[in-house]
Amino acid sequence: MEKLPLGLVIDLNQVVPYKTGSWRTLMPVNIMQVPPCTHACPAGNDIRGFLRVLAEKEDYEQAWHVLARTNPLPATCGRVCPHPCEAGCNRRDFDSSVAINCSERRVGDYGLEQNLEHKKLVSGRKEKIAVVGSGPAGLSCAFHLAKRGFKVKIFEAYSEPGGWMRYGIPPYRLPNYILKQEIDNILRLGIDLECNVKVGVNIPLDQLTREYNAVFLGLGAQKGLGIDIPGKDAENVYTGVDFLKQVNSGKWMEIGKNVVVIGGGNTAMDCARVSKRLGANVSVVYRRTRMEMPAITAEIDEAMEERIMFRYHTNPVKLVTDEGRVVGILSVQMELKEPDASGRARPVPITGSEAFIPADTVIMATGQAVDYDGIDVQTVDNQWMYTNEHLMTSMEGVFAGGDAVAGLETVSLAIGQGTRAASAIEDYIEGNVESSLAQPPVVYSRDLNTYYYNKQKQFNKEAVSIHTRLKNFREIYPSFDLKDIIEESKRCFSCGLCFHCGNCYMYCPDNAVKISPATGGFEFDLDFCKGCGLCAKECPCHYIQLTLEK
Repeated sequence: MEKLPLGLVIDLNQVVPYKTGSWRTLMPVNIMQVPPCTHACPAGNDIRGFLRVLAEKEDYEQAWHVLARTNPLPATCGRVCPHPCEAGCNRRDFDSSVAINCSERRVGDYGLEQNLEHKKLVSGRKEKIAVVGSGPAGLSCAFHLAKRGFKVKIFEAYSEPGGWMRYGIPPYRLPNYILKQEIDNILRLGIDLECNVKVGVNIPLDQLTREYNAVFLGLGAQKGLGIDIPGKDAENVYTGVDFLKQVNSGKWMEIGKNVVVIGGGNTAMDCARVSKRLGANVSVVYRRTRMEMPAITAEIDEAMEERIMFRYHTNPVKLVTDEGRVVGILSVQMELKEPDASGRARPVPITGSEAFIPADTVIMATGQAVDYDGIDVQTVDNQWMYTNEHLMTSMEGVFAGGDAVAGLETVSLAIGQGTRAASAIEDYIEGNVESSLAQPPVVYSRDLNTYYYNKQKQFNKEAVSIHTRLKNFREIYPSFDLKDIIEESKRCFSCGLCFHCGNCYMYCPDNAVKISPATGGFEFDLDFCKGCGLCAKECPCHYIQLTLEK
């Protein structure tokens, strides 16, 4: 007898074929749903898709192509994204989330190792698009437009592309060669790149609007902001943005023995950890507590591991100078009161709490802004760029996305906005109204039947020792083994999509579930289905649901 799935041992040829479909009031249907990981991903990655390819086929190349359909920078995102997908993962409620971020990084690295290339979907369109800025938003927008056959040219103000990824993120988090390889791969789609050209200064924006069918502004927020206190103009005082730009450009910084970083965001953590690698004793001063710090939790944890001192409830009021150079910070202690407009606890100075903190260098990582030099567009609160629901600015045919629109956000969110802008630009050129199609429902852990899953430990990445990593700017997390990532991919629940477990086939009492000769998947024979619902109840991933008989 032919071997049947999951231990089914009866001879189906001996079953009497009583048609029971006429008894039915409810019928089973297959409903593909959005997994919460993809729902939480700002870039819109098909996370379930690339993990299933790894788990079922062990096909790294196909997994890369699945990722690259939405995100042209998987190796980059796998390093710098705070992975909200893992916070959304249904497996988190069962044992621990799937290590999606590590899996994305390894698949992205595989694509670079194998020189995998993006493929155009359409060729030969005549319309020209100008993209201003080569950060994640600009690269994403250019990538998706080029795939659709448009002629795209990127204008970059700096000497190398990458935006904040290149000049703001330190190499121990994102090596330059990784970013360069992924950018080069994007450009191979036929995208032109011109560096050292600042639109609004070297080329007027209205010139681009005349010469191109549409323009995308991915300006970023690379203008550093400090705090207005006495001594802020001293020689050895930097904004966080300027400090990181100089270091990432290869300039050696003489920062002395004691460095004080003001701020609690991601830029502050990067400045502190870079300063530590330059040999300084580093203090981070922040006027609230760790709970209110906007920096990514992992970045704070790693900074603490690297013996960076955190001075909470501390607010600088004056930079003490000697012959034009800062020698220290005069600070006061703060106590937290009711929340302010930001929703965070409001810090209030404590009288008589002044203290002196010695400093050879002070880095003000206290904010970033958009450089609007020569760019005359409407803004929101004189800060972020205004766009409508289609990401079009106040200028006709000029679209925008990334940090200049969303504020200081993540690389993955900027990529997602670039993707959306590309679709909006295509609709604009073709005279269509961008449609907002209804999205499939999201499947959550309460919908799953987790009885059929086994508890498994999450793959954990291991950093090099503190002693080793503080000596240089090399990545602190070495490359992961492909086999480990395959095993991790098998932990995916495949929420909302069949993964061929065979439960519906095995538990159906009426032999109403058949194996499709065309697809090899399972289908319902409604002549025999009486709507008992066992298939839906035993489906682990909630792909089968009952609906009223039509």
